[in-house]
Amino acid sequence: MVASWYDRQGPAAKVLQVGELPAPRPSDGEIRVAVSLSGVNPGDTKKREGWRGSPMSYPRVIPHSDGAGIIDAVGAGVDDARIGERVWIFGAQSYRPFGTAAQLTVVPGAQAIALPDQVSDETGAALGIPGITAHRAVFSDGPVAGKVVLVQAGSAGSALAPRHTSGRYPPGDHDHPFERNETALLIGCR
Repeated sequence: MVASWYDRQGPAAKVLQVGELPAPRPSDGEIRVAVSLSGVNPGDTKKREGWRGSPMSYPRVIPHSDGAGIIDAVGAGVDDARIGERVWIFGAQSYRPFGTAAQLTVVPGAQAIALPDQVSDETGAALGIPGITAHRAVFSDGPVAGKVVLVQAGSAGSALAPRHTSGRYPPGDHDHPFERNETALLIGCR
């Protein structure tokens, strides 16, 4: 399979390599995804650059934690019916050496979520870390039902997710008063 990887930390132009690597095989409870799009997050670049002196956790890293694609193989304990399922994936390179900057990646089955037909691969590949960050930011202090939540930077990935998870504005709903505000977004939560 074709992949991008690094064996040492540093700027992308100096450390990233592209070439052929052996295709991964799913272990028990895992699925393999033929990656259509790989999502890049700030944490991915920080790990590659050795941000704040952080060491490499593995001798070779295929970067990127998020992505979208089609399940093409499953390990023992995963229903064969998942083969062919279109999914978004998260955490591929979180606490693991091999992420989504490859034609194929392997993750635990629970980290591959069905992607509805009306949601693009581009959106799917951008859901993982921004969505988890948004969820934690909104709900970490408890329920928000009946409250108004101010989300700064209303057009950034981590700011759009709370808009959709609030139940007030489903994905694709562009007829609300805050759609074009790129500075802040007020969400009335149900």
